[in-house]
Amino acid sequence: MKHRTSMAFRHQRPAGFLLGDKPALVDWRNALERLDGSYSPHTLLSYRSDFASFETWCNEHSLAFLPANPSTVASFIIALTERLKPSSLKRKLAGIRKIHHLLRLRDPTRDVDVDLAIRKARRLKPQRPTQALGITANFRDRLLATCTDDLTGLRDCAFVSVGFDTLCRRCELVALRAEDLAPNHFGTASLLIRKAKNDPDGAGRIAHLTADALSALQNWIAAAQIKHGPLFRPVYGKFAIDRHMNPIALTRILKKLARSAGCTPEEVFSISGHSLRVGAAQQLTINGVQLLPIMRAGGWRSTNVVARYVENVDINVWG
Repeated sequence: MKHRTSMAFRHQRPAGFLLGDKPALVDWRNALERLDGSYSPHTLLSYRSDFASFETWCNEHSLAFLPANPSTVASFIIALTERLKPSSLKRKLAGIRKIHHLLRLRDPTRDVDVDLAIRKARRLKPQRPTQALGITANFRDRLLATCTDDLTGLRDCAFVSVGFDTLCRRCELVALRAEDLAPNHFGTASLLIRKAKNDPDGAGRIAHLTADALSALQNWIAAAQIKHGPLFRPVYGKFAIDRHMNPIALTRILKKLARSAGCTPEEVFSISGHSLRVGAAQQLTINGVQLLPIMRAGGWRSTNVVARYVENVDINVWG
């Protein structure tokens, strides 16, 4: 009777949970496909690559990866501590945790040995999050002054102006559509940010444009003859192509304008697609805006992130 029960249990388990059993390789990759549409493509890619690296390491050391033992996960973290940052190690754990969860296996990352391995990594490599160079209002104006009067220049001017006013992440900025723009009778406008990194359900948020940003945007829309669809588009020659821009384009545009504005190589290097978002938050702080309105303007849910963005703002609290 016991023999039958044991055989039945083995039959009910998902196939291939031992080292070298090929069906296991299929199982965890197939399990990830269940997440399609629930997570961003970037997150799914991270889960896949991080667990694949764990699988490879386990095979090299003749250790089972499904299900993995906590001691195996801890050893994996320790082995990577010298060459990876603690944040990257935590991402590896997230991938291992997600695969085990999808296959309804015990989570091997929730263990004291794994916690200790991460703590050791943090103490070995204490790190402060790197921050992009903030493009504040004066810096932004220097960049805008270099924009040309052709179609590319009009787009770049609108791109920078809208990015600053809305505090958008670059992926949010390139996802904007003409239908998201709503001018009002005050001479300004609002934009619907449909989906954000911290808004997986797509509830959206409303961002507001100044009159100057709206004017720059309307100049671009008129020149590109945009009626509907993607708001910011690639430009080839004298034509705007009817498709969304790549998010990396914002970084390239900012660096290009910074070089034209005479910025130092160090400044150009420090600029990223996050620079407008960081700089706008810093500018609002300089202007005396309180933390909660800044969080609302940028769609932040964590005060810690905003506090880190504005910590370099030169404000004399005793003045």
